[in-house]
Amino acid sequence: MVFVPFNLTVTCNNWFGGLWKSGGQPKTDINKLKIAMKELKAEPNGFKSKIEEDNREGLTSEEAKQRKRDLESLEGQVAAIYEDFTRIRFPNIIKLGPWGVGGDCHFDIGRSASQITKVRLHTGYIVDNLAISYVVDGKHFETRRLGGSGGGAHHTFTLVPGEYINSMAGFVGAYEGERCISQLKFKTNLGNAHGAFGGGGGDEFTVPIMHGRIVGFFGQYDKYLKAIGVYVALN
Repeated sequence: MVFVPFNLTVTCNNWFGGLWKSGGQPKTDINKLKIAMKELKAEPNGFKSKIEEDNREGLTSEEAKQRKRDLESLEGQVAAIYEDFTRIRFPNIIKLGPWGVGGDCHFDIGRSASQITKVRLHTGYIVDNLAISYVVDGKHFETRRLGGSGGGAHHTFTLVPGEYINSMAGFVGAYEGERCISQLKFKTNLGNAHGAFGGGGGDEFTVPIMHGRIVGFFGQYDKYLKAIGVYVALN
C-alpha cells in the first residue's frame, strides 16, 4: 500500500484561489467562503476511509500510524482555518480603479454616498468634464464641473428612485498629445443604457458590477477628465 501525504496548503489554494482578486478584495461574500470551507472540512473523510481500510487489513505499520497522525493534524488545521474565516468582516464599500493618467486636480466623491441621482457630462472627441449629483444621509449634493470648459455636446441622465448604476465602461485615449478619458458609458439595474459619451479610441476598460451598485466616483482632471474610478456598495 502506497501512502500519499496530504498537502493542506495545495488544497486550500485550490479551493480559495478563485475567490480572491488582486488587492486582496473578496470576489464573494462570507457565506460562500463558509460553504467552501465546509467542503474543505470534508477532506478528512478520505483519510478516515483509508484508516478503516488499514484496520480491516490489520495494517499496523509505521505508514498506518503516520496516516493517523496526519489526519489528526489535518482536522486541527482545518478547524482553525474555518474559525478564522468565519470571523472575517469584509467592507461594504470597495474602491475600483482608477483608469487613466494623472491630472492637476483630484476629485473623490461618494465614499459615503448611498445613491447617485444624476450624471452630467460635456464631451466632444473626448470627455471634457463630469459632474455628479448624489445623496449622503438623506442630503443631496452636487459636484462642480470636474474638468475643463470645453465639450460641445452636453449630456445628462437622471436615475429614478430604486435605480442605480451597475456598469461603467470607457476608453483611455490620446487627444492633442495628452492621455485622457475619451469615452464613458453606463448601464443601470433597470436595463437603461446611457452613452457612449465621447468619441472613444485607445485602451478600453469595463467595470461590470454583479452584486453591487456604483455609489461614487474618484479620479483626476485638468482641462479634460484624465482618470476615473468608482466606489461600489456591495449588496
